[in-house]
Amino acid sequence: MQGKDRIEGFNKLLSTYLPDRIKKAVSGIKDEYINELEEIRVRSGLPLMGVFSGADYFIGAEGYLSQNPQYALNITEKEVNTLFLLLCEQSIYAYQDDIIRGFVTLKGGHRAGICGTVVYEGDNIKAIKDISSINIRFSRQIKGCACNVFHQLIRNRQDIYNTLILSPPRCGKTTVLRDLCRLISQGNDSNKFEGLRTAVVDERSELAASFRGVPQNDLGPRTDVLDGCRKSQGIEMMLRGMAPQVIIVDELGATGDVDAVKMAWNAGVRIIATAHAFGLEDFKRRLGVGQLAAKDGFERIVILGMDNGKRWAKVMDENGNELSVLAQNNRMSYGLYGERSYGNHSVNQARRETACYIKAHRNPP
Repeated sequence: MQGKDRIEGFNKLLSTYLPDRIKKAVSGIKDEYINELEEIRVRSGLPLMGVFSGADYFIGAEGYLSQNPQYALNITEKEVNTLFLLLCEQSIYAYQDDIIRGFVTLKGGHRAGICGTVVYEGDNIKAIKDISSINIRFSRQIKGCACNVFHQLIRNRQDIYNTLILSPPRCGKTTVLRDLCRLISQGNDSNKFEGLRTAVVDERSELAASFRGVPQNDLGPRTDVLDGCRKSQGIEMMLRGMAPQVIIVDELGATGDVDAVKMAWNAGVRIIATAHAFGLEDFKRRLGVGQLAAKDGFERIVILGMDNGKRWAKVMDENGNELSVLAQNNRMSYGLYGERSYGNHSVNQARRETACYIKAHRNPP
């Protein structure tokens, strides 16, 4: 969501889920700062906090932002419990499968992470009780942010290269992967690329953000989604049941992922995947999954990174030869990385306003 649409969606989320005091505080944040808001962190007995373009700020009762927790709204245990029940639509049992995975997916593709006391039954998590903190993360699908990357991954009008996307955390891997899925599925007239049958194994429910079985993000018209399934099992299930031409997965790393990816390759199916790494050599050193970047493995490597608040992307072949370095973009508007920058101009302005507000209330005329 961008601009007005994002604010409308945000306000709808507030009215649906947040308890009154928290709703009032977050509603008081100015619209221009809302566009920078990524997360709201609600912790029992602690100050209300927001993450704005990667920077943490505490939120006051009237929506003022500060780096000093003294001026923030302090959250009660009752408010955390009320928020938890609202997120579960008053039925914890109905959301139990999500809860034991540590999060609840909300309508619109947003997600609420949950912390508390974990209850085990044997080796398996049975429940999470005594909820102590909740992190609401706002979904942002940015259509078109992967267009420049996509052009480098097309083999011909009916095929793409097996592609691995690497970056440190919070550099946009999942956002780019989501948009690549949409582009591969729908096709592209300018490249005369025909859309391919695409299968998404959405282990962490972040790509499609399915809500009651319905994807909240647009992944294209030829896409089937297997939600909440481990990649190693989901890839095999998709191969057997859905006859995909492309399988898309996020965050390779588990021990069974290697065999599953090789199984897909042996079946002639292309894989688009992401992994946490600072570069190709860093990934190759990873036990197990590193071998997927060796000879006869991934054919295109996309490296994402950030330099002085500016994001960049580099596309390489399987030998590490650079094919292109895509331009940096400070504000990350539409085009490559349309999601956002980590430049905090708006939030810093809010901080200055907060300082004036606090000073005025300390020294009334």
